[in-house]
Amino acid sequence: MKRKHFLSVALMALVIAVVGFLVAPRALFTQGKKAKKEAKFSKVGNKTKVDLMHAAQGDTIAWSDPTSDLYFQFMDATLFGVETQTLKKGNTLSLTVKTAKEGTYDYAIFHIADSTFVISNSPPKIIIP
Repeated sequence: MKRKHFLSVALMALVIAVVGFLVAPRALFTQGKKAKKEAKFSKVGNKTKVDLMHAAQGDTIAWSDPTSDLYFQFMDATLFGVETQTLKKGNTLSLTVKTAKEGTYDYAIFHIADSTFVISNSPPKIIIP
């Protein structure tokens, strides 16, 4: 009887160990994984619009516009560690969220070809939850 009980406990421990071995690495490697988010531009009448962005500390946001050079101004330089950036037509600007606290961060994008500011939620925003 003791041997049967010992074998069932040993088998149960082995099953738990195998499940833990298969599941734990996936949980460990995805935990804290940072995302790359792509800003989407669209045309609304004669204006260019950019989507509202949600990001977390360490996430990278990428902007790309094949139609125009863009000039960026970030109202809070701590968000990406820069205050202004220029993006040449057809290239990609990728910035990583640095030391952002929870909140909403306004920024501006000037569409040089149209001589207009890009619209979003007037002004564009990045939300850090």
